[in-house]
Amino acid sequence: MRRSKLGLATGLGLGLLGYAALVRRSRRTLVSDPPLGDLEAALKEWLAEAGLTAIDRYVHTPVGRVHVLLAGQGDSTVVVLAGLGASAGDFAELLARLARQHRVVAIDLPGSGLSDPIRFPGHPRRPWDQVITAVADQLGLSEFNLVGHSLGGLAAGGFAIDHPNRVRQLVLISPLGFSRRVPLLWNLSMVPGTMDLRGLYERAMLRRRLEEPGDRDGRSGHRGEWGVARDLYRRRTGFRFGHGSDLDLVGRLLQPLGLRPESRLLPALGLLSGRVLVLWGSEDRRMPLPDAQAEIQYFKGIRLEVVPGLGHLLPVHRPDVAAQLITDFLGDLPS
Repeated sequence: MRRSKLGLATGLGLGLLGYAALVRRSRRTLVSDPPLGDLEAALKEWLAEAGLTAIDRYVHTPVGRVHVLLAGQGDSTVVVLAGLGASAGDFAELLARLARQHRVVAIDLPGSGLSDPIRFPGHPRRPWDQVITAVADQLGLSEFNLVGHSLGGLAAGGFAIDHPNRVRQLVLISPLGFSRRVPLLWNLSMVPGTMDLRGLYERAMLRRRLEEPGDRDGRSGHRGEWGVARDLYRRRTGFRFGHGSDLDLVGRLLQPLGLRPESRLLPALGLLSGRVLVLWGSEDRRMPLPDAQAEIQYFKGIRLEVVPGLGHLLPVHRPDVAAQLITDFLGDLPS
């Protein structure tokens, strides 16, 4: 009996040592970000492949420098916020479609894309507010439409609640903040090293796809529908989970059994009567629709559109569908 317990303890100890070594290796890999010039070059190549003509701009905000993509023309402006681990470049095909009718401003929130890492303490709602305000002010936007996906939906919704006179219409895609249920991935991220290992895995998969033989347009082999340029951009920007401050961001949003009160968007969003559209994929497993549907439908001022057969990455996998739904909604209100 004593021998079996000793063997179990030894095995567990060796397993923990191996896990710690792997986490250390992954953290060292992830925090070694490529030079900014390499990131900009990868983004430029991916935008060209996606058919998006955009201007890069950096905006200084109270919480650091953020990267912005500007595209399109038109009387109305659409500001777009990506979710956790994503950036404006990941939405290039959606932005290209929106830019046909609107001026588009896509912001890399702190810790993502080409923006500075997260350095602010506490819940991110106020820093996000400062970022959106700084970008809008420096671009001369007194009023605009706001689109947010996932965690970016929480940022967009919070801004609309605090600045209802600046947000003309609000579109939230699979947003965080409509359900008290915390996604499983976020719970797992509280285990030290989990998200570091996930980031290492994602980069390894992208590296493997980049090394596989295939045409440069990415339509052969296993490179997928996005192409090699997007894979290169995604690998170089990476998930910013390797930075401890970015991991802390997830922790600041959570409390036992649910999200912090600052992360809740309802019922305040119900006051923006007729100006809110929520898009959700019926097969979204990361943010399951049933967890939020009952609450959304309770507030009559919020329009819910469920897209059959699509999951959490609706705006990436079907940018044509997302762009059409967004454009139709934005056209419902007179200028």
